[in-house]
Amino acid sequence: MSAELDSFLMQIRSLSDLLHEATPRIESNARTILSTPEIYGIRHIILTGSGDSYAAALAVAPALRAWTGLPVQPMVSMEASRYVDHGRPPLSGRNRGLLVVSISSSGEAARLVEATHRLRALGAITLAVTASPASRAAQAAEKTLDISIPASVSAPGTRSYVASLLGIYLLSLRIAEVLMCMTMDRAGALRSELAGMSNALHGLSESMEAAARERIDAWGLFHAADVLGSGPSFGSASYTAAKLVEAAGIHASAQDVEEFHHLNYFVDTPESIPTILFAPTRSVAVNRTRELVTTLEQLGRPYLAITDDTRFAPAKNVLVLPQVDEFFSPILQTVPGALLSAFTAVKRKAVHYRGHTGPWRGAVDAALVRNSKIELANQ
Repeated sequence: MSAELDSFLMQIRSLSDLLHEATPRIESNARTILSTPEIYGIRHIILTGSGDSYAAALAVAPALRAWTGLPVQPMVSMEASRYVDHGRPPLSGRNRGLLVVSISSSGEAARLVEATHRLRALGAITLAVTASPASRAAQAAEKTLDISIPASVSAPGTRSYVASLLGIYLLSLRIAEVLMCMTMDRAGALRSELAGMSNALHGLSESMEAAARERIDAWGLFHAADVLGSGPSFGSASYTAAKLVEAAGIHASAQDVEEFHHLNYFVDTPESIPTILFAPTRSVAVNRTRELVTTLEQLGRPYLAITDDTRFAPAKNVLVLPQVDEFFSPILQTVPGALLSAFTAVKRKAVHYRGHTGPWRGAVDAALVRNSKIELANQ
């Protein structure tokens, strides 16, 4: 087993303990980060980030929208930094109803820092969800939700992604509770359910590793993959595609289940493009997802359905997770997403992030995303 695989598996296997240890502390922070009058004034929420942070925004946005009834937009940091305030002066009284949640574990991504500065100037309430309270994003924001966790071995982000999910979920529950969109008892029950995901994660990686590796070995040396899901699972698809790119260097594309039928369906040589499908049976999209399995079979695509029902597809095409509320499914889905990426890297003998060498040397110390010029309005 390679050192990189060891490190990746160590991160994945640590998620149960991470959730158990981090949830009470992050929940305490989330409970007090926004005042009651500030929450009452919220009319619109933007969740913004890049990479894993944007995937976390996609994963939690459906829950936040459902729990609060507010308009919630997941938004890439370029859109948040350059297009939300485009051509508009700072109108703090009008825009105070906008809550901008800037998500970045490092807090140093230039575009996110820029977005936070610009939207704060626009009058929005800006809240950084970060593991680095001294970072530029935290300094740019009015408020900071600290999601810092103990350091771990180096590997494509897994622990940091789950910490981001935790932070946004717990912030969402607090907003819903204060707005009286759910009772305190219901909010407390959901917090307990979220914390209880630690039990569902316990031993989950170890139980899935052999099957995940077997499926990757059966697919051979593929060079592209589609990762599909809808609702919260689209966030998981986006996270998994990101890990396949980072860890294994393949061209991986995240797509919504419905949009697959409109677009990716027509890609040539379908038999050469493995497809990973997130398919929780409690999903409101489950019937369309079942139809997609038939479509994949007709195309002759190699596929793997990550679901909670062994009957969802033929046994060789299924990886089974415990059944949980659809809104919390991204936490468990992190495990198979990361595992498949780890074993794809091993199969391809790929070095994570291409070793930051050769044509990829510009990514050393995340220079490409940290050192980009920050452009502020009227400067």
